[in-house]
Amino acid sequence: MARPQLGDEISKRIIDLIIERDLPPGSPMPTELDLMADIGVSRNSIREAIRALRALGIVEVRHGYGTFVGSAGSEALRTWLLFRTRTPGAGTTGRLRDLLEVREMLETELTRRVARRHRPELISLLRECVRRMRSKGPDSAAADREFHDLICAEAGFDLARELTRLFWDVYRAAEAELGGPAGSAVSTAKRHQAIVDALVAGDADAAEEAVHRHFDEVRKRAKAGKYGGFGAAAPVES
Repeated sequence: MARPQLGDEISKRIIDLIIERDLPPGSPMPTELDLMADIGVSRNSIREAIRALRALGIVEVRHGYGTFVGSAGSEALRTWLLFRTRTPGAGTTGRLRDLLEVREMLETELTRRVARRHRPELISLLRECVRRMRSKGPDSAAADREFHDLICAEAGFDLARELTRLFWDVYRAAEAELGGPAGSAVSTAKRHQAIVDALVAGDADAAEEAVHRHFDEVRKRAKAGKYGGFGAAAPVES
């Protein structure tokens, strides 16, 4: 088995080869023999590195077919974030708070950009989400998530959109363990409507303020939760 430090170096070398050879997701990886020759290490070392890269989604092993370049999705990062929010140390609630703060930073800037320029049809889609939010229940939560995702998509930054989705998923999974008061469907819809109004006006400052007010309310509600944590018994807003 390769030593951890050596294993990390071999993994990095394999990633470099993928980039240097411009291999897109789905492309066949070089064979073990080719990697051994290119990197100058043993077969076992290559296999250990491939296993590590597979866990990160950077390579994909298809049994009976071979090894291919993976899509490097966010699953590995999701697992790490979930683990970090649930392990002792700074405290789960503190880590959830940090997660919410980072998401707010991303969404504030993305919403400012969308306020300056967006497709006319975006407003209709957002208004429909707000309408669905007024009915407390599973579809309200789905509409809430869709609302934020639409804005992130409109901003045109795929990585930022993927990160906000990831933070949403991790926050929801972790907060479910804490419990707390459910938010009002009416107030949730009202805060999201304020964001829509700012976008309609093309006012980036008002859009930023509306996003901050929205997250302030989520934090306020969360502080009343069990253990002073960030949770909601029924996920109706975020």
